[in-house]
Amino acid sequence: MSIRTGRVRHLSVVPDIPEADEPAEPSATEGAARGLANLVLRVSIDHTRPSIWRRVRVRSDLLLSELHSVLQIAVGWEDRHLHAFSVRTAGATRRFEMQETLDDEPDDDASSEERVRVDEVLTHPGSVMTYEYDFGDGWTHTVELEHEDSDIDDLRSICLDGARACPPESSGGPSRYTQALDIAADSSDPEHSELLSQWGPTFDPARFEVDAVNRVLQSADVGRSTLAEAVAAAPAIGRLFDRVRPTQVPSLMALLPRCELTVESSVDLPVAEIAMAKLTWFLRMVGDGGAVLTDAGYLKPAFVAAIRDELDWGLGWVGSSSREIDHHQVTDLREAVRHLGLTRIAKGRLLRTKLGESLADDPIGMWRHAASRLPLGRETYETDAATLFLISLAASASAAHRNEMLIETVSELGWASEDSGVFDAKFAAQTTMSFLDLIGAHGPSFYFREAVSDSPSWSRRFARDALSS
Repeated sequence: MSIRTGRVRHLSVVPDIPEADEPAEPSATEGAARGLANLVLRVSIDHTRPSIWRRVRVRSDLLLSELHSVLQIAVGWEDRHLHAFSVRTAGATRRFEMQETLDDEPDDDASSEERVRVDEVLTHPGSVMTYEYDFGDGWTHTVELEHEDSDIDDLRSICLDGARACPPESSGGPSRYTQALDIAADSSDPEHSELLSQWGPTFDPARFEVDAVNRVLQSADVGRSTLAEAVAAAPAIGRLFDRVRPTQVPSLMALLPRCELTVESSVDLPVAEIAMAKLTWFLRMVGDGGAVLTDAGYLKPAFVAAIRDELDWGLGWVGSSSREIDHHQVTDLREAVRHLGLTRIAKGRLLRTKLGESLADDPIGMWRHAASRLPLGRETYETDAATLFLISLAASASAAHRNEMLIETVSELGWASEDSGVFDAKFAAQTTMSFLDLIGAHGPSFYFREAVSDSPSWSRRFARDALSS
């Protein structure tokens, strides 16, 4: 079984968990990508009596900009004014603005609604966010996630229920509209006739027709752009485009459709066995009883020799020493499984965690767990750079196209120059790169030459799954 790394210098692996004596042991599902679902939302216009509300069902990967369009139709607004979303988390308010607003008045505390999925904001039943429309009149809506529906046979947005008509546009806000309702109900009021003339003869504040709403929703479903598809499938890509405009990064935009991020993960056992061979082999070697460490805390020489002799390290192994300290590959492998939450140390022994025990003989589960942890790194620039490399790998980009994209994008992100862009990106992404190198996701010396990658065919699929997790 050939799993080649080709690295000629040490790159530390996945230091993305704060250092502690022992990392917390994750569950078998921690970090896994959320599956696609339908979300049932209750939307009510604040401060209206009787309450004006709608119940809608939308797909969980809907972008907030797309949800805005659904809410406009479902509630009955005409999309004439500015809008924004916000949510309270941990005592702070996160705000999601229209892209046009951010272009005119950049705000470091706001994100683009075009880069955020609904299920990133409404994370569990009972969670709520605010939708503001027409800042002059001050219409605010409470959007609450009532429940998730795992049946995804039909992912089209639909209105399920509701009550009362939407107020007319520019009607002054909740308090003015309440006063107007009192005037409309009192034929003796001197403003009665003028108000009904403004509202039109067909307006009935108590009327709501769900079928009429759904006819408009169905006709408005026109599909997504390539960027919207990529952002919905991969939130990490959305975070990149919060800080760069599509027109500024044409090389990156050209790669997105080639990533095929909407393709459902379909890894099979033979592929997973090859890709995850080092990780699962290591866990089986540790075994149920664990592996005794040296007094200095290293793997014992016999274990190191087995790693050298039983695994194929391609161009990356030098010398015949059996000490862990002499071979970064051993440390990389050991640290990789630790940072993935698969091992722990207790009383001088390296032990498998419950998750490690469950994945030792489950290559497909290991694939999904490992992919869910990428991109790696503590800092934003680390995850930015790693995301760009994963995009390149998922798109099977040539070295030339990859480097052009890196120079262009990191320059726009503002943490590298054109002269040092590729070097800085490689350095920033080294935690993710070293992990990909460890599992053999690219060929010998892939990141140190200009030739076309000879990455194994499965690496593209793994990078796509990592981006989509």
